[in-house]
Amino acid sequence: MRIPVYLAVAQWALLLALGVLVILMFRQLGRHLTVTRSPAELGPAVGSPAAGFEYVTLAGPGVPGGVPGGGRDGGPGGTAQSFQPGGGQASLVAFVDPTCPACEELVTALNAADTDGELTGTRPLLMVSEPPSYLQISEPFRATRLPLGQVQADATLEAYRVSATPLLVAIDGAGIVRAAGPATRRGDVRAFVTASLLPAPDGGGLPVVSGARDGHNPDMMTAIAGEERSLARKGEAAGG
Repeated sequence: MRIPVYLAVAQWALLLALGVLVILMFRQLGRHLTVTRSPAELGPAVGSPAAGFEYVTLAGPGVPGGVPGGGRDGGPGGTAQSFQPGGGQASLVAFVDPTCPACEELVTALNAADTDGELTGTRPLLMVSEPPSYLQISEPFRATRLPLGQVQADATLEAYRVSATPLLVAIDGAGIVRAAGPATRRGDVRAFVTASLLPAPDGGGLPVVSGARDGHNPDMMTAIAGEERSLARKGEAAGG
C-alpha cells in the first residue's frame, strides 16, 4: 500500500522541524552553560601579571581576506605570533569559539565597538581553540576585522583559566589583569575597555564581578564607573 504523497511530505516536514528544534535546544543549552559559569572558575586573577603566549594568525593584518589558516590543526594560513602584554599598550583578549552561541554575541559586540571606534587605545585580540575550518560556519567570525588567532598550547588556556567561553580579559599597559570574566553585550565591552585604560589605583586592580545570568556585568561596570569618579576627584584635588 502506497503512502499518500501529502502524508510523506508531512512526515518529512515534521522530521525537519524536530531537527531544527533539537539544534536550537542544544544552542540554548550551550549558551546557558557558558555564561552562567562561576567567575571563580573563569579567568586569571585580577591584579596578577598577564601571561604572554604564542598563536597563529587566522585573520586581521597580514592574512589576506581573513582566510582561516593553519596552526596546530594543520593547513596553510597565517604566521606565528607572540602576544606580550604590557609595554605601555592596553590589551583586550577575548577567548571565543565559533561553535559557541554566546561567543558569537561577544564577537558581534566587539565588531560593532570596533566600527564605532570604541576600541581605540586598546590592542584587541580574538583567540580561538577550535579548528580554523569552523570559522566558516559563524557569520560574526567571518565578518570580523579584528586580529584573530588560534591558541597553540593548552598551557595558554590554563594560564588564563579558560574553563568556558566566552572569556574577556582586560590588561592594562603595565601588563596587569584589570578585569576578567564572561561578556556578551556592547556595555560589557565598554566596561572592559575602560578597565584596561584606567591607571592603577591604590591598593590593586578592579575586582572580578559575576554578572547576571545572561552574561551581563552590571556590578563590574558600576565598580569601574566608581573608580573613574574617584580618580577624577583625586585629579581635581591635585590640580586645586
